[in-house]
Amino acid sequence: MKVISFLFMVHGSLILSFFIILDINFDIFPPGLNKSHVSLLALLFFAIHFLILFRPSKWKTYFKEFENETKEEKRKGSFLVWGYIIFTMSLPILITVIWDAFFR
Repeated sequence: MKVISFLFMVHGSLILSFFIILDINFDIFPPGLNKSHVSLLALLFFAIHFLILFRPSKWKTYFKEFENETKEEKRKGSFLVWGYIIFTMSLPILITVIWDAFFR
């Protein structure tokens, strides 16, 4: 469940940045859009994400694949995963700032 939550946050932030850029340039969001509509869309996205990624049998094969890792391999893998998460979560901010600075 932790992995699915992290992936939801990462993918959600990427989709949100995409929509922010589209809204800045093409004004795609209707003026009457409120927090409840956005919350419902977020819940729908999370439900679809959960249905696609929640496969216990598939996750067991991943655990088996990495059970014989050395401490050095685990440390390197953890560093790469956290780097990916931090970079991807900060990407919407970077894209928005760069877009605003150069293309507005």
